[in-house]
Amino acid sequence: MLVSQLFDCADFSREIKDKEIKNITDNSLYCSEGSVFICRNSGEKYVKEALDKGAVLVVAEKKLCENCYVTDDVAGEYARLSAEFFGNSHKRLRLIAVTGTNGKTTTANMLYTILTLSGKKCGLIGTVKSNICGEENESALSTPDPYEMHGMFSRLCQWGAEYCIIEASSQGISEGRLAGLEFYLTVLTNISQDHLDYHGTMENYIESKKSIFALSEKSIINADDEKSQEFIGNSKGKVITYSLSKNEADYIAKSIKLREDGSDYAVIADYAIHRIKLNVPGEFNIMNSLAAVAAGVECDVSLEFCAYALKNFSGVKGRMEIVDTSAEYKVIIDYAHTPDAMKKVLLCLNSFPHNRIITVFGCGGERDKDKRAQMGDVALQLSDIVIVTSDNPRGEDPTVIIDDILSGMKKSKKSIYIHENRRKAIEYALKIAEKNDIILLAGKGHETYQLIGEDKIPMDERQIVREFLSK
Repeated sequence: MLVSQLFDCADFSREIKDKEIKNITDNSLYCSEGSVFICRNSGEKYVKEALDKGAVLVVAEKKLCENCYVTDDVAGEYARLSAEFFGNSHKRLRLIAVTGTNGKTTTANMLYTILTLSGKKCGLIGTVKSNICGEENESALSTPDPYEMHGMFSRLCQWGAEYCIIEASSQGISEGRLAGLEFYLTVLTNISQDHLDYHGTMENYIESKKSIFALSEKSIINADDEKSQEFIGNSKGKVITYSLSKNEADYIAKSIKLREDGSDYAVIADYAIHRIKLNVPGEFNIMNSLAAVAAGVECDVSLEFCAYALKNFSGVKGRMEIVDTSAEYKVIIDYAHTPDAMKKVLLCLNSFPHNRIITVFGCGGERDKDKRAQMGDVALQLSDIVIVTSDNPRGEDPTVIIDDILSGMKKSKKSIYIHENRRKAIEYALKIAEKNDIILLAGKGHETYQLIGEDKIPMDERQIVREFLSK
């Protein structure tokens, strides 16, 4: 594609050497002959490197070189140019966005299971993995950068896909990664405190998520969430609600029976009733499944088939994942990294027959500090033993993070242990565990690494557990 062809979509009319464009990137490391370099954040200092590597054009907020397209919306331009480069293939797909604080990954994967088992060709772009044209790969971001994402759309269209499910993170929305997209469906799981280090206030966080509901043909909203009316009011098209408690909702769960390995419930929708069996535990997973069922029906899958598909859903790595061991106690890995997610997981575990609950967790460095004490309080209230450790400290002092957690745990005489080294913390939990105990390893979930300083250190909690128990 030539420069003149690509920039027709942006009214780029000034004279410039009409060279061929081979890729678009905001990382100078990926620049090569024929690149367009998107200069955002601190990108100015990398312009020379990008040009030296062969970039033919720079997109920036001010003129930084001879061949520079100036715009006051660099992020939006990145998304629009990426779409144009790949022939606006997103317009030939029914895009489904899943957003919310917790439950995005499980809900998206449940819906993906429903659509694919029903015979529909579908893509999945998510936190744990992406599945494009039947090829599964680990994900780096919940919502990838525009060039990568539009490349996925293009491949899906060539494959003959009809749908693509996208986990829409608040950062991805705010950074314009979804700019220019219109959605067939947008799903809201729930809203609670998260990412305030990025958004500053809950109001900003909520506004970022609300924005995509105004771009959706249909909205599927959790009526039990206290912010649901805000999202309903911001929805452009048809609104479908789901609930565990409100009979006026479009999809309602009744006659709920919780089990250690899942749950059974009756879903009532449009005067139809069908029994659903889940093989993943927790009331919160019933909510996730209701959202997936509602979305499945809106995608022309029968309620009966949705129930069949969910019976075949085996869960997601790092989401209430039971580690396969021969121990007399259970070890569960979960991504819970917010106060609300921690509370829901621990309430679920408390409903199981057990001796003691031992919770091992930390909080991420350079992230929302206000939730640290809250998570400490929740862990202490709903656990018998708490082992406070590191998560991904990044560039922050791990002892400062641990002190912030401990500040929410001063009112109890329960057993609290501190092991800054996460491996040692997990090994200590395994060492003190007794018959019928439940050990919860919270926060890392699907991640198989730890971010310490600028280093990404391999660390798979499943492997740590098995290595310890094999000794």
